[in-house]
Amino acid sequence: MPILKWFLTSGFGLMLLAAFVFSLADVLTKYLTSQLPIMQIAFIRFLLGVMLLWPILSSRGISLRGNQTKILILRGLFGTLSFFCLLQSIALIPLANAIVLFYTFPLFVALFSFVFFKTPIEKGEILLIGAGLIGIYLLIDPDFHSFNAGYIFGILSSGMGGMAMVLIHQARQTNGPLIIYFYFCLIGGILSFPFFLRGFEIPDFPLGMLLIFLGLMLLIGQVLMNQGFKFCKASEGSLIMMSEIVFAGIAGFLIYQDPITLHFLIGALLIIGSGVGLNLMSRRSRRSPVSPNAQ
Repeated sequence: MPILKWFLTSGFGLMLLAAFVFSLADVLTKYLTSQLPIMQIAFIRFLLGVMLLWPILSSRGISLRGNQTKILILRGLFGTLSFFCLLQSIALIPLANAIVLFYTFPLFVALFSFVFFKTPIEKGEILLIGAGLIGIYLLIDPDFHSFNAGYIFGILSSGMGGMAMVLIHQARQTNGPLIIYFYFCLIGGILSFPFFLRGFEIPDFPLGMLLIFLGLMLLIGQVLMNQGFKFCKASEGSLIMMSEIVFAGIAGFLIYQDPITLHFLIGALLIIGSGVGLNLMSRRSRRSPVSPNAQ
């Protein structure tokens, strides 16, 4: 089919498809967090990732040790913490709000790149970071009518994710995307295993299948995104991936009846706009454009 072929061979199509798959995973995650302990969801996701990636890496002769092991472990640690916080955020607040908050990570990438690697921040980037912070304030609700801890977890998820992105940039200098993602799943599995055992609940067959399906969707989305970056620039791919916000927002409104308020719309536009601007400006700096869902 010509349309399917286009989706699978063009950077725009692959990125759009990856964003759609990730948004489906977001919707499913929202449901599963109301049925199962969060750490059980996380551990199964990480376990499936390790089980699927291990034979792929071995068949390609890629050493499981990787290069810059310390960076890989740190990236896995921050990515795991980001994922834990994202799950908690999705469980507690409207889906669209959780995803929009996660997409503030370009702000943290710019800040952490400056703090840890002395990458200069231009005046325009400072203004964009300020706009993003205002967007966060509006999204949380300045009158605190609907505030809960989910918003804090959303910001923590973004911050941890931003640090993970900075470390990914370092790791990519000597490692491929598969080994980086493998370490994320490996570290995540190790960290979540004790909590998985403590709160383990045997899911019924439908829930068990949904857990497996979620793990597969996240892996498929990651593969589509990695493939998409082969056909387009990193900055372009990162911007296309922001369509996940739109997909998740529509799904949250239709499926979970999430409210769409004026504060949310203005805050989301400021956050998306700042993210787009920071990605575009990163072309002129030494900082690589950041790609969402790399965690």
